[in-house]
Amino acid sequence: MNCPLCKNAASELFYQQPKGPLAGREFKRCLDCQLVWVPAQYHLDEAAEKAVYDLHENNPDDPGYRRFLNRAVAPLAERLQPGASGLDFGSGPGPTLSGMMRARGFACADYDYYYANRPELLSETYDFITATEVAEHLSAPRNIIEQLLRCLKPGGYLTIMTKRWRDPQQFAGWSYKNDPTHITFFHRDTMDWLASQYQLRIDYISDDVVIFTS
Repeated sequence: MNCPLCKNAASELFYQQPKGPLAGREFKRCLDCQLVWVPAQYHLDEAAEKAVYDLHENNPDDPGYRRFLNRAVAPLAERLQPGASGLDFGSGPGPTLSGMMRARGFACADYDYYYANRPELLSETYDFITATEVAEHLSAPRNIIEQLLRCLKPGGYLTIMTKRWRDPQQFAGWSYKNDPTHITFFHRDTMDWLASQYQLRIDYISDDVVIFTS
């Protein structure tokens, strides 16, 4: 079973859900890039996945949600030149980040497979792309990341917000893995692999925010 990110064939059974509604669900770990992923037989179908997303309360008027997103927005905005334009990839049922960027003077379009499926936007190029709380849902992370990098102008910024696993003990007690739509988990080594593989500069902003520069 090859890693869905680096395609390395060397992997191991890293963890198996012991109980609860997801009992038996397996997690594989790549021995090269340290990505942890859930094999395809445990993935939800599209209807079930969207039903989970429909429950998300991503209200643009929620101050707490805006503070959460601002941990990605603020460090990105301070790097941008006036007039920069971008794309919020995976904007969700309540697009918020794009509005926050526009309030700072930066044009920002919304794309979401379920809620704003405008594939023509993925043929454009941008000064910045954001993907907040998206990477953990990707069944084919390499394909998506390469697609986003093709959309990035030289010197552009790709901001990824996703919680990272640290060690087996932390993973075993980690509530983040218990969401049935969370199927891909990045380690700091995984982020470093991405930077090396695609010749990107990487800035670690926090435990769950990184900014890549092309």
